[in-house]
Amino acid sequence: MGEISSRHPHLARTATGLFSTAAALLLASTGSTAAAAQQASNQPPRVVQLAENASCPFNSLCLYRDHGFNGPGYSIPAGYPTDLNNVPMPGGVGGSSTAANNVSSWINNTGYYVLLIDYEGEERTLYPGYSFEEPPETNDSVDAVDWRY
Repeated sequence: MGEISSRHPHLARTATGLFSTAAALLLASTGSTAAAAQQASNQPPRVVQLAENASCPFNSLCLYRDHGFNGPGYSIPAGYPTDLNNVPMPGGVGGSSTAANNVSSWINNTGYYVLLIDYEGEERTLYPGYSFEEPPETNDSVDAVDWRY
């Protein structure tokens, strides 16, 4: 670019302007795409959908629709209480489209106790560092998660 700027300064200014405009458009479109995806999925701000076969991130509670830690999965950061009615999960029991009453596997990859809350039943505790597959009697029964320190 040194040769262009010394021989043709107007071309250097044009090239710099085009590069700046392209960078600004890329940043704007990336931000709006992320915002649109967040809005379209309608999930809580800190809840992240896991990629298929992804491991549970450090300091997160991970939940999966199916036994064996399969199916759609999400991570919730430590200390973030979450109503699972606000977490989208297609293909749930009885055609439900949220994670409430649709989680069969859990991984607590945090140092905190997690309360698994059934609005119509009991509260259970998932200990720090433990994973858990729901037994038949409590499978697909959790409506919310909360934390104890």
